[in-house]
Amino acid sequence: MNRNVVTAADVRNLQSGLIPSALSVAPPSWTDAVAPAPVGTTGPGVAARVAVLAGAPTGPGGVPIPTEDDYLTKLIKFVPLEVLGAYLAIAGTITSNVSNKSDLAAWLGYTVIGFVIITALYDWRVLKIARITQIVVSVVGFGVYVFSIGGWFGTTSWYHAWYAAIALPLFGLVAAIVPLKPLNV
Repeated sequence: MNRNVVTAADVRNLQSGLIPSALSVAPPSWTDAVAPAPVGTTGPGVAARVAVLAGAPTGPGGVPIPTEDDYLTKLIKFVPLEVLGAYLAIAGTITSNVSNKSDLAAWLGYTVIGFVIITALYDWRVLKIARITQIVVSVVGFGVYVFSIGGWFGTTSWYHAWYAAIALPLFGLVAAIVPLKPLNV
């Protein structure tokens, strides 16, 4: 699945035949280059093929044109789960094996800094996210997630777990209203 958020402007570009380069490299999950299937059949991609038969708008090659990403899809695309999983595995290993509190704080701090950099690079190089704004929101989302589970922040004297109960929903609300420019065509 392509992790670039699809905006209403991107859909308008697709409908007019302009395919953003970010979507042509790794097509989103809505693409289905298989010929339309008869109504009533089942299997992978059938919903898209039936939509073509039902008269849904199509782009080049008869591929159904997507709709704008909804709120939950945007959140999924903003937060790289692969990076979060790797962070959890490494932070868990560190927490299980480092007993000195100052050493634990240092190791977790270096890990967070490293993963902030990895998140940006992973978004750009592996996931091919084209918008800087989306990469920044992704990095902030990673930081908020680490904050919400404690991580390095849990080793500081000022951190309280209830802060996470405020930070996580606020990120979810702010991420939904972040304006994104259309992908370059």
